[in-house]
Amino acid sequence: MTPKTMLEIVKAIRGNKHANVMVENASHAEPLAEVIFECRCLFDLLENNARLDEIVEQISKKNEAAKKYEAATGYKWPL
Repeated sequence: MTPKTMLEIVKAIRGNKHANVMVENASHAEPLAEVIFECRCLFDLLENNARLDEIVEQISKKNEAAKKYEAATGYKWPL
């Protein structure tokens, strides 16, 4: 994953609607979208002072999405 791609992913997680994330392969698109979505949900919870049990549940969802991403791409999710 290039530094430019990482910056675009961070923009997407932070809610920038104009983030432009490119994928290397069509089979990587869905796992990448899922892990970005779950990271975005976690980011929202942390910004809104959610309860600890909600945060822990969302971390589990994000970790599951990260495992799917790694299985599809061979790359460990960096966030």
